[in-house]
Amino acid sequence: MFGFIVADSRRRRGAHLPFLLALAAPLLLLAACTVSPSQADIHREPIRAATPEGDRVFVLTSQWKTYKPITSRRGSSGNAYTDLYIDVWAFDAADAKPVWRQRVTQQRSGVNMGRALLGVSGGKLWVLQPTGLIGLSTKDGSVAADVARIEAANPALKSLLPTEDNYYKFDAGGLSFTAADGREWRLNGADLKATPPTPPPAQPAEGVFLPARWAGGVGTWMFMERALFTRNGWFGLLDDAEAKGFAEQGAIGGIDPEKHPRTRMWQARVGSKETFFGPRPTFSNFKPLPEGQEYLHAGLLTNGVTNSLPIMLFKPDSMLVLHKDRLGDEGRLQLTRVTGPNGKPAWTVTLPMTRLEAVMPGETGVVLQGYRPEEDPNRGLNSSNIPIDVDQIVSVDYATGKMGVYGFLVPATKPHDIPPSSTKLSAPGGG
Repeated sequence: MFGFIVADSRRRRGAHLPFLLALAAPLLLLAACTVSPSQADIHREPIRAATPEGDRVFVLTSQWKTYKPITSRRGSSGNAYTDLYIDVWAFDAADAKPVWRQRVTQQRSGVNMGRALLGVSGGKLWVLQPTGLIGLSTKDGSVAADVARIEAANPALKSLLPTEDNYYKFDAGGLSFTAADGREWRLNGADLKATPPTPPPAQPAEGVFLPARWAGGVGTWMFMERALFTRNGWFGLLDDAEAKGFAEQGAIGGIDPEKHPRTRMWQARVGSKETFFGPRPTFSNFKPLPEGQEYLHAGLLTNGVTNSLPIMLFKPDSMLVLHKDRLGDEGRLQLTRVTGPNGKPAWTVTLPMTRLEAVMPGETGVVLQGYRPEEDPNRGLNSSNIPIDVDQIVSVDYATGKMGVYGFLVPATKPHDIPPSSTKLSAPGGG
């Protein structure tokens, strides 16, 4: 009897051995590898939107998680491989803290092209992927629309939804697209019903939020203006030599940080002069604001939209000056609220970035996206030791200058896990 039990036990072990080996193989492979983290790169334009849950900033990131074999005296234990993660994040615009994260792609050795945030309408954040259009709930990031649901609501669009971003447009009227048969549609309703296109309104419709202007690596100057015309005259950033020249010429030039790196806020009286080409403004009575300070490589902050005005604040009347703390590649950006009528700074914060990519002003604060060079934690894969550009999301409160920040040099985690920021503030309001 005992011999039968032992034999039966042996048969059971033998019968399950292939299954146990198959189960152990992936575990042995993972045990033989180490996980190499990488930064999460913000991909194209972010979006700031007022939602029922609060003021939000949405970004799309791509991140690679690399598994590399452990090397010993006996050689390598296998081949390295990489997974691509595409995530959509929602941040609280008041403090730059992540609210939710949704993974929309996990792919072995994938490509991060052909993806973008298109805009927000109908309570959905519209995301374009190589596989097609999806709509995420602005509340929690859950998938509220995809190709299958859109086609089910619109049988005439079966197999006709485009996948290339040049066939999509997001304007003040919301999302529109050109189908594969050449017909144009709008798609904004909660029922996902596509309707014939209509001209967009002059201002964004309720619940419609467009992507921010994105520098695309071009540089910070896209978000800086030299001067501002107000009902009280002209205000701008000049040095003494420029002020004298402008007073004599009766004209204002552009920002020239190489010739005039240090400037301060000046004001002038504005008049008008008739010329052959029509009325032309004239400037007189140039004088610096009495409590104004000098700023390095400075400009008045704008949102970067063509012909946009500098951001104006009130109570007290103020402007935001973007400048640097030092020359050279190590120079960090700073932001100062300059108040009227004397130009006294209300606060100055040092931003954890060297370049600016997007500016998103709101009612109580501004959210900035930019990046700075940091040491690559994966020096084994980066033999040249070249610093990597790490993206940053920063919020600055208009009244106090209080700053919040999220840095994206974070490990690749599970889809809904949110790792802590890689950037820490050294002091309240400091970077």
